[in-house]
Amino acid sequence: MSSDSESDEFEGFSRAELDEAEARFQQQLLLQGIGDDSDDLESDEESDTDVPGPAGDAGNTDGWHDDFLYFERGLPHLFSPTGRTGPTRVMSHDKTPLDFFTLFFNHVLLEMLIEQTDLYAKLQKENKPEENKMAWVRPTIQEMNAFFGLCFEMGIDRKPSTRMYWSTDSFLQSPLHSKTMSRDRFTQIMRYLHFSDSTQQPLPGDPNYDPLYKVKPLQTHFNTAFKQEYTPNRNITVDETMIPFKGRVQFKQYMPAKPHKWGVKAWVLADSQNSYIQYVDIYPGKNATPQTHLGSSVVKRCLQQSDLVGKGYHLYTDNFFTSPELFSALHDNFGTYACGTVRINRRGLPKDIMCKKPTGINERGDMKFRQKGPLVASVWRDKKIVNILSTIHDHSISQVKRRVNINGTFSRQNVDCPKAVADYTCNMGGVDHADQYIQYYCYNHKTYKWSKRVFFVLMEMAKFNAFKLFSLSTNNQTSMTFLDFSISVAKGLVNGYTSETRRGRPSLMPMENRLVQRHMPYSFDKKSRCHLCYMRSQNSREVPIKQTKFGCFDCGKHLCLPECFTKYHTERNCYN
Repeated sequence: MSSDSESDEFEGFSRAELDEAEARFQQQLLLQGIGDDSDDLESDEESDTDVPGPAGDAGNTDGWHDDFLYFERGLPHLFSPTGRTGPTRVMSHDKTPLDFFTLFFNHVLLEMLIEQTDLYAKLQKENKPEENKMAWVRPTIQEMNAFFGLCFEMGIDRKPSTRMYWSTDSFLQSPLHSKTMSRDRFTQIMRYLHFSDSTQQPLPGDPNYDPLYKVKPLQTHFNTAFKQEYTPNRNITVDETMIPFKGRVQFKQYMPAKPHKWGVKAWVLADSQNSYIQYVDIYPGKNATPQTHLGSSVVKRCLQQSDLVGKGYHLYTDNFFTSPELFSALHDNFGTYACGTVRINRRGLPKDIMCKKPTGINERGDMKFRQKGPLVASVWRDKKIVNILSTIHDHSISQVKRRVNINGTFSRQNVDCPKAVADYTCNMGGVDHADQYIQYYCYNHKTYKWSKRVFFVLMEMAKFNAFKLFSLSTNNQTSMTFLDFSISVAKGLVNGYTSETRRGRPSLMPMENRLVQRHMPYSFDKKSRCHLCYMRSQNSREVPIKQTKFGCFDCGKHLCLPECFTKYHTERNCYN
């Protein structure tokens, strides 16, 4: 990479500035008696008096001071991402929103969902035949796409109950749903929708047991796709989000400050500039995760799994994650700068300014700084005291606009603040912005299974990322809102699909399977009316309706033995 490209990519660090910084660094070393001076011994003897010490109003121990010596911070890490930042794939101008969405929701994921759903349906019919009498047919790719298209449409056009979408009431009816597939088929697929093979997982109590095994394949697939399709800009953020869920699960969290207070917590790493979600880490609860240094381990794992270590990224975090120990480790071992608000009870902070009532911080705009190695601690008075820790910034000052009451009149004025505060305000909202969009049109159906709720939120994350790639595409000449994008994706998934329908009682068992495949008699636990007798009586045939506990397990029908069983599986027009 040439020097010209470096100056473009390294966000303001030109070659001249780097040379000047290195010269200042060497000058500081000479002042310390460490440089290549011809009189080394004399410099060593005078180092005790020449080196600036903790002076000014710092006056505290633990190494914090207010001299802001350049040599302590070292030379800046150059920003060296993998390739150019932004989308990694150039899409042609004729690509639709569905094409962008299928970058994440591809045939590999779709076939995995069909396979696991089919396995789970057969397992349920085998273990609980009385509760699963409806015949099951493995979904096709077209049918599964249409199913998810209807789910996206339900997130856009929300109704209190799923059954209302198939209502025949002219005030409530939605022709698309009844035309695409029957209500019973939709609810059947939703009931059996599964994402992993439960029979192959260790039981609770086993050392290898993973509480997230139900959604682990989904998390791995989406994180891999998110990382492949985009390279973040220099400013990134890590924050927590909440997946709404009030059912029973051992790692359900309660966060009163969130819009959705109950649910499954997830850590998200996102681009600060356009909120593209780079990595999602679902929290398995305190019983499965060590609670010591939880925030530090989350940040390090997000950076490592996103392949952003050692590339000079600027990370912004809130006070849950921020600590001197974490920021020092990121600076020294991960090649990553960081900035964030910090709690005053963290270890290693300058206690003379980071306390409940710091001296000299009385009015809005008052601030103080301390330095220790690459760390800079800032205290600033806004409406209340704000504590900031950073390895990105020094003691530079910026301004923010605030509404100020002057003699009963409110006006917007510029207020001095640390530059770390101004940059934190601009770059910390990446995850919150993405979370806001995800909640707009998410299919929040009622369910007792937390894995389904997590799945549909992950699908919304994929749709949001696809929308960002579509907006950033160099060949995209249209301005489309997220709502229009969501509608286009839903239409593309349905794609005119229509399930086969026939008169009479609905059955999902195709006639070819009923007449050709091998079927064996089965004894159900409870008696029920014979299906064939009932259907023949409905066709104006004077046939008595018999009760029987025998029938066909594959078809899910009670049938009299042997007459009705044989007739149902050998005659095409058995109802006549």
